[in-house]
Amino acid sequence: MSTYSETSFNSQHYDDARPNYPEPFYLELIKYHKQKGVTQLAIDIGCGSGFVAFKLLDYFDNVVGTDPSSTMISHCQSNTPKLPKGKSIEFIIGSAESHPNKILPSSVDLITGAECCHWVDHEKFYTESARVLKPNGTLAYWLYKDPVFVGYPKANEIYENYTYNSSKKRSPQDEFERYMGPYYQQPGHDYLRSLLKEKSPPKDLFYDISRHEYVSERDGAPSETEDAYVTKTPLFIRKVIDMKWFLNYVRSWSAYHTWMKEHGDKYDIAEVFVDELKNAMGWDYDTKIEVIWDTVYTFARKK
Repeated sequence: MSTYSETSFNSQHYDDARPNYPEPFYLELIKYHKQKGVTQLAIDIGCGSGFVAFKLLDYFDNVVGTDPSSTMISHCQSNTPKLPKGKSIEFIIGSAESHPNKILPSSVDLITGAECCHWVDHEKFYTESARVLKPNGTLAYWLYKDPVFVGYPKANEIYENYTYNSSKKRSPQDEFERYMGPYYQQPGHDYLRSLLKEKSPPKDLFYDISRHEYVSERDGAPSETEDAYVTKTPLFIRKVIDMKWFLNYVRSWSAYHTWMKEHGDKYDIAEVFVDELKNAMGWDYDTKIEVIWDTVYTFARKK
């Protein structure tokens, strides 16, 4: 995503405003990987602010984070802590479709891609992943979709308007586009909306392909006594938020930055979005709201 490569993009703000992945999911990933693989070298593509790459150090001796954005890579490099003996981490400019030259063929045990694989050229991504993975090495990628306001269908309707719809289609006479839907890069945003149903690792390159999807509208929200990581998905993401957090979340979106570059002289669309939610729902900035995310993860082994 070119937006995240701009020097004006605040990578720390991006990290703070995004949901994190639960420990049961990492344990599920490592359980799958260790059935056939070792834990020497992991690569996290589209590493962004680096939190997945840093987490992989809990399990792997050596980790490399790659991202096409020099802004993100600089952020990761400046935030790398001193590591214990026997551990290493490095951040390098690179892409899912073209690993840095220092990554040799058949040298990688695990490739991860978190919330980035809807943007890639999938044919090149799968081929390049197979090139650098060891036999039986793991390719793992996952996505979360949109936050679902639990118990508030009107809030979810407003959310969909701002993120997927176009005000100009409804009111062609409008002076400018008042929603962010048209400002997302395609087809990536549609792939995100479908939880990347259209793409799967090719069976001539990978085996033991496992895809696990959680859709809250279909699968239901867990009860207070239910262990969602067992009954729903290891990649269950739930958060109690307020509108201050949500405002920062919207401001981390690529479409927000693109919309603001074109129309930011008129108003801040994130503030207008939040104000509409507050007014429609009777919320204020401090109202606590539970949100959950639809998610999907795919694991596969290199043949």
